[in-house]
Amino acid sequence: MRTQTIEHVAAGQYRSGRKQINTYQRYLGTCLGVALYDPETQVGGMIHILLPEPPSVSNLDCPEKYASTGLSLLINELVKLGAKTQNLEASIAGGALVGPISQMDMNLDIGGRSADIAATILGSYGIKVIKSETGGFFMCTLELNMETGQTHIHPAWEYTARSQMEFKAPSLENIFQTIEQLKPIPQTALKIFRMFQSSQYHITDITDELAKDQVLSAQALKLCNSALFSGMIKIDTLKDAVLLMGEHMLVKTVITAAVDNYYDQTGTGGYSLCKGGLFFHAVGVAILAEKIAQKLQSPFLKIAYTAGLLHDIGKVVLDQYVSESTPLLFRRLGEKNESFLEAEKKLMGITHCEAGGILAKKWQFSDILSTVIRLHHTPEKSEKQQDLVYIVHLADYIMEKFSTGLDLEKIHPDNFNTALDHCGLTAEDIPELVDAIPLNAFGNDGGLHKKRFKK
Repeated sequence: MRTQTIEHVAAGQYRSGRKQINTYQRYLGTCLGVALYDPETQVGGMIHILLPEPPSVSNLDCPEKYASTGLSLLINELVKLGAKTQNLEASIAGGALVGPISQMDMNLDIGGRSADIAATILGSYGIKVIKSETGGFFMCTLELNMETGQTHIHPAWEYTARSQMEFKAPSLENIFQTIEQLKPIPQTALKIFRMFQSSQYHITDITDELAKDQVLSAQALKLCNSALFSGMIKIDTLKDAVLLMGEHMLVKTVITAAVDNYYDQTGTGGYSLCKGGLFFHAVGVAILAEKIAQKLQSPFLKIAYTAGLLHDIGKVVLDQYVSESTPLLFRRLGEKNESFLEAEKKLMGITHCEAGGILAKKWQFSDILSTVIRLHHTPEKSEKQQDLVYIVHLADYIMEKFSTGLDLEKIHPDNFNTALDHCGLTAEDIPELVDAIPLNAFGNDGGLHKKRFKK
C-alpha cells in the first residue's frame, strides 16, 4: 500500500512538478483553477486564479493570481521542467456564480472573465482543453493526479458521504461540555490585547507579559518572521520585534499565534475542507477587515484586525460535531433556500455565532468584540459598533467568495450589498479588496495537505 499526498494549491499560486505520485487539489467557487499535464514527460501543474487582471498596473507583486499573467508563468515553468506545449492537456474549473446570485455578481463576472482570458491564453500556446466545467452555481473541486495525469472535477462535498440517519445533533449540554474541554485562547494574549486597547501602558509592559509565556513567545517570533508580517527581516528576540516591526505589529502576531493554537483543534471534515482552513480564513478576514478600516479611515482601525481574527471562534466548538453532517450542510446550502445560520440551527440546534457568543462571555471579551462574534452574519441587528460589524461582515463575504475551500460558509448577497452601502463602498472597490487577500503567507496555505492510501 502506497501513500499519496494531496497538496492543496494555495490561493493565487501555482504548483508544478515532474513524475510525482501526489495529487494537486483546489476548491473553487468564483475563482478559477487550471490544471496542465504533459503525459509524455509526466510534467504537470495547477494554478488558482483570483482575478482576471490586476486592478491597476502597479499591482504586480503576485502575478500568479491573475489570469492575464499567472497562466503564462505556469506554462513557462512546465516547459522548464521538460514539458512540450503541444503535448500539454488542460482542464479548467470554477468561475462559478456561487448562489444566491446578485446583480453585482452578474455585472462584475469575475469568474467568467478569468475563464475567457485563460481560454485565450491556452489557445495562443496551442494547448488543448480536454475538460472545461466553468460557470454554474456551485462550489467544485479540481484535482490533478500527478502520477497519471488524470483530472477530476466534482462537487466539493463529494469526498465524503454519510447518511442523515448517522448524524445526531449535539445537546446544549454537549456544547457546554465541549467548551469546557477545548484549549482556550491563552490569557496572556488576551491581557496583551487589553493593554494595547488601553492608553495606560508602555511597550515594555507588553514584552514583559509576553515573556512570561515561553510557548506563545516562540510562536509569536515565528510569525514575526513569516511572509505575512515581515518576511525579509530576521527577528530573533522580542526586543528586535518591537524595534523592527513596531508595537502594533507585534501585538497582531501575538493574537494571531494564540488564535492559531485555538483553531488547531479542528480537523478536515467539518467547516474546514483542509487542515488549518479555519485559521487561514480567519487571518484573511482579519487582514481584509483592517484593509477596509484603513480605506474608510475608520475609528475602529486599531481593533479591526483582531475582530476579524476572532469572528468565527464558535466554529471550533461546533466543528467537533459538524464533520458528521458536512454533506448535509453542503446540500442544504446548495439545494435549499436556507441561510448558513438556518442550516446550522436545523442540523445542530445552535449556530456558530451563538456558540461564539458563549465563548466571548466566558472569556470576558469586550462588548465590541462580543458583538462582532455574535452578529457578523446579521450586522443589521447590531445596535452598537455597527460600523465594525459591517466591516467584518464585508471582509468575511469577500474571503468566502474569492478564497473558497478554506472555510465552509455562505453569506447572502443582499447583506453584502447592504454592507457595501453602509461602508460607503461600491462594486468598483471589490477588485482592490480581493487583491488584498493574503497569499501563501505561511507557505502553501500553511502546508495544507492530507493523504490518500493506494493499493
